[in-house]
Amino acid sequence: MVDPVLSTIGVIGEGVKAAAAAIPFVAKIFESFKKQESGSMSVVLAVGYYYNFLDPVFGEIARGELELFASKADKAPRRFAPENVSVQIIVPSRLQVDAFLRCEAEYDALHKGQIYLQSNKRFFGINYELKELPAGDQLTIVDLARPIMSVKRFYEDFLKQDTSDDSNEKWRKFQLAEIAAFKQTVLKLQQRGYGGPVNKLDFRDRG
Repeated sequence: MVDPVLSTIGVIGEGVKAAAAAIPFVAKIFESFKKQESGSMSVVLAVGYYYNFLDPVFGEIARGELELFASKADKAPRRFAPENVSVQIIVPSRLQVDAFLRCEAEYDALHKGQIYLQSNKRFFGINYELKELPAGDQLTIVDLARPIMSVKRFYEDFLKQDTSDDSNEKWRKFQLAEIAAFKQTVLKLQQRGYGGPVNKLDFRDRG
């Protein structure tokens, strides 16, 4: 019979080994931050954003008909074929507060509903646009790339950059590089996971 205490200790030991192995990798990432290799932060943020939101959504679209619920209590959801569903991400074109506010305002003005994610076994709130066309209603799921907004604070607090002046050429280049890195990382992950034309992904740049 396996001793549960020894078994638990073994699991903890493996966890400690895994954590120890991760330390050099994390250190390398933070070293790139210290060297101010622009784009590094956004790649990390984009990976988390993709697997927490986009990957489950694309997986649900790929299953077949996507069901849109007005609320969790809705018993008659609208159904959309995969070819009638697309995803757009609102992205600030500048990492400045005024751009963030415009993105938030556009996002908040959209319709709100729920989709059920089979992979997570739960409802997920979305914002969306709906176009009624002769060939079939077109559903566009619209999300706000809030993770990229945190890059501004990271540059201020960790890298001690003055981000208040948009005329600062160094900060301007950092902004463009971080935004581009975020978008490219998301696109690469999407193409790798769901590269076909069925799942359409686009960006709305707002500044």
